[in-house]
Amino acid sequence: MTIRTFWTIFIKILGIWLVLGFITVIQQFLTIVPFFQTNSNDNSFSVVAYVVSILIITIGIYIFILRLFVFKTSWLIDKLHLEKGFEEEKIELNIPRSTVFTIATIVIGGFIFVDSLPHLCRLTIGFIKENNPIRESPNLVWFIFYLVKTIIGYLLMTNSQFVVSFIDKQNVKHEETIE
Repeated sequence: MTIRTFWTIFIKILGIWLVLGFITVIQQFLTIVPFFQTNSNDNSFSVVAYVVSILIITIGIYIFILRLFVFKTSWLIDKLHLEKGFEEEKIELNIPRSTVFTIATIVIGGFIFVDSLPHLCRLTIGFIKENNPIRESPNLVWFIFYLVKTIIGYLLMTNSQFVVSFIDKQNVKHEETIE
């Protein structure tokens, strides 16, 4: 494996990890929505405009990170001169790049799954203990969030080949436009 391949794998894994953290950020914005319904005395239009603008900026930053770290990795390596300063050109690992991406996707999916499953179980038990309908519960948004996060983690673990093939297709398209 060359130094460039190592940096490509490392940056793509880091990019995927950062973008998956975006799920938590969006969820935090969604928890603000009930606040607007209860505080109608405030100048809610300016507060809503402020929150929506922050949300749009945040989404833009995460899209930029996704494009830069996952789809324009070669450009980032060139601009940061990450290949310079190494004495050896090759790192002796006989693992194909797609295998490393598959392992990384499974590990990231596992982290997401393990992180969200206990919260989902806790909220499910809470819903069972309550006698109120689920739609009236204040924890419904959290339940949906952890359910989606658990499903995403599970799907990343079980469908890692699909994710890897998508990343490789995007990488090939990017390399064709450079040449």
